[in-house]
Amino acid sequence: RSKAQGRGVALAEVAFSVGVMRRSMVRCKVDPAMIVQKRLPWQVRKHQLRQQLWKEEDEDLQGDEQTKTPGIVVEIAQAARKRKRDPHLWTNLLDQALSSHAELTPQDMASVLSSMAQARFQHNALLDEFVRSLSYRSNVKAMVTAMLAVDKLGLPTDALRAPFLQQLSGQCDELSFGDLRRILMALARCWQAASVDAEVMDELCNAIVDKSRDCDPRDLVTVPQHLGRLRHLHVPLLSASANAVATLVASRLTVLPLDALRAMDGLLLLTPLLAAAPEAQVKLGELARKCGLLAAALLRHCSPEELWRAGAQLAGAEVAERQVWEVWAHEVLGRRDSESGRTHSAVSIRKRILRQWGLLEPPTGLDFALRVYLRPA
Repeated sequence: RSKAQGRGVALAEVAFSVGVMRRSMVRCKVDPAMIVQKRLPWQVRKHQLRQQLWKEEDEDLQGDEQTKTPGIVVEIAQAARKRKRDPHLWTNLLDQALSSHAELTPQDMASVLSSMAQARFQHNALLDEFVRSLSYRSNVKAMVTAMLAVDKLGLPTDALRAPFLQQLSGQCDELSFGDLRRILMALARCWQAASVDAEVMDELCNAIVDKSRDCDPRDLVTVPQHLGRLRHLHVPLLSASANAVATLVASRLTVLPLDALRAMDGLLLLTPLLAAAPEAQVKLGELARKCGLLAAALLRHCSPEELWRAGAQLAGAEVAERQVWEVWAHEVLGRRDSESGRTHSAVSIRKRILRQWGLLEPPTGLDFALRVYLRPA
């Protein structure tokens, strides 16, 4: 009997240990929502669930509205991307956009203007209506796109300037670094003949300096050109952009020849503004010279198509400095046929520029650079 009792106790211990082992192997985490003591009353949970469902529906609707672009805007963008030049097609598309302009957002209208500028087609009625609409209901991003498009069409941007500056004032801190650089570029392109409020410019430049910390130096390479065209000497932004350009010159970062030439153009424009600081003026001039050497080295590795494309982009950027164009002209003339003379090559290049770039006259700086080669040796 004592043996039977001992055997029973042993079996009970084994069963208990097996039970413990089985429970330890299946350790499922308890859902807190299933604990009755911690659950909220049903009326409260139902109200929270209803609010959550409504919030998700509103977010879905907002996402659809933001991502959905009207079909006519998409068609116009596709026509511009495919470089269609049929006047009847563009008249028909823009008439449709004008008839439905009340349903378009400011960004849609700016996109239509940008596509129209890309196609070099003017629809006067649409321009008047879109500019009027954007002047009283728009945002900074849409206004920048619209101003660049109107300026590209060769039309004045006076109707968009005052509303744009009103919207920009006090909002620079809320914009991203890319948006701020784009705004500075738009101001430099559209405000060369008009002065910009100094307080607005300082606010914009300060915001760019604050948000440019630890950025890629290539993001600031064209800033000196914008400041030079606006003739606005903002020392902190000039220092940051000059340091970025110096980093590009000294480093092995990949940079386009066009960017190096535009940096050179901006530094040459800013140098006369530093007459009160001779040492800084000398440093800026030396940095411009290094940019020219870097651009010349990059152009030597370009194919003929890339070389002429860089020249066309310089003309499109409205670069007028003679020293900048001399770098490009020297490389083009250096590739001339050995049998053709220097004067004949300069004349043929001038004719090709007018024909290929669709210009009546070469840019001023390029014209001076070519005249140097037209003189008898």
